[in-house]
Amino acid sequence: EQHERLWFNLMGFTLRPGFGDPLDEWRLEQVWALYRIGLQFDQASQMWSEWWTFWRRISGGLSAEQQTLIFNDVAKYINPAVSRNRKVAAELKGRSYEDIVRLVGSLENLAVDKKVEMGLWLLKRLEKPSESDVCWWALGRLGARVPFYGSAHSVVAPGVATAWLVKVLDADWLKIPMLPLAATLLARKSGDRARDVDDHIAQRVIAKLEEHKCPPHWVSMVAEGGEVEEGEEKRMYGDALPAGLKLVVNHPPT
Repeated sequence: EQHERLWFNLMGFTLRPGFGDPLDEWRLEQVWALYRIGLQFDQASQMWSEWWTFWRRISGGLSAEQQTLIFNDVAKYINPAVSRNRKVAAELKGRSYEDIVRLVGSLENLAVDKKVEMGLWLLKRLEKPSESDVCWWALGRLGARVPFYGSAHSVVAPGVATAWLVKVLDADWLKIPMLPLAATLLARKSGDRARDVDDHIAQRVIAKLEEHKCPPHWVSMVAEGGEVEEGEEKRMYGDALPAGLKLVVNHPPT
């Protein structure tokens, strides 16, 4: 069990993000076979946490079809109508729900209609005060104006993002630390009028970010656009390298 847990942990860090390197496609083909095999030691919650985290970390290298398969497999755990089923609830108890939510929020290659469906499920679940705050983060990722790795064609419509933003702005920012980040992702300016929310809602987000003394760079991303700064990746994308490790870009000799 320890070997399997550590194996998925290590592979997630060494394979991610799963796109860009010439051999990425081949590597992802090799590990995708493991998805259908599943876990060998599936009784421990920590094992399931590593399992979902592994697929989240390499999600950038998964095709739309593969991401859709994952979505269809885990949808029952998030869909409020299904999750009340006793059998599903019992199954989910040891399967690390928050990591499932983080995984689904990272599936940027999903079709727009599935993203919208998932967003509505999350908002329904968030009506309960006991719901995990990570749902707000996932909502921000699903409705992000600027994808991390996905295509701009799979970004949800500005009207949908605006409706979600209204919910985010109306929630209690003093009690829920995830809200400023979710708002920033949903309102971040892309420079593409077909994707950006209108100026009125963007100004509301800016005012709220400034009121709660959020990082000035977040305000700038909503007002003017721009890239995520180094050190913000953990909060923006739900992960970071282990302490002491750095990503190094090797430039060819001139």
